Amino acid sequence: GIVAHCVTGVSTLALPICCGLARVVSSRTGCGSGATVIMNDFAFEPATITISKGEIVTWNNEDRRTRQIMSGVPQAMTDEFMSTPLEKGQSWSHTFDTPGEYPYHDMKITGLLGSVVVEE
Repeated sequence: GIVAHCVTGVSTLALPICCGLARVVSSRTGCGSGATVIMNDFAFEPATITISKGEIVTWNNEDRRTRQIMSGVPQAMTDEFMSTPLEKGQSWSHTFDTPGEYPYHDMKITGLLGSVVVEE
């Protein structure tokens, strides 16, 4: 199905087509209920996050480096989700509608891995 994405800290941005969908979003201040992952100092905080089905995870880049989130691991990337490149102070969100475990990695920093666990 169609999933919602939200980006903050930018005026207008075209999201990449990774699943046959493209969407243009505007700057937003809130992305709904869910959880937040902070990207800083070569880490995701927390590295593993657990949410309920239908909730949103927001990644906030507090690092001076550009970061980019993609589902899967470098050896087995998937097209479940992919953020745009995020500069310091920018955020990106994804809604998880299906229970399961979703590993992800930072495309800009080798070996930086995280996981979202979605429960019923």
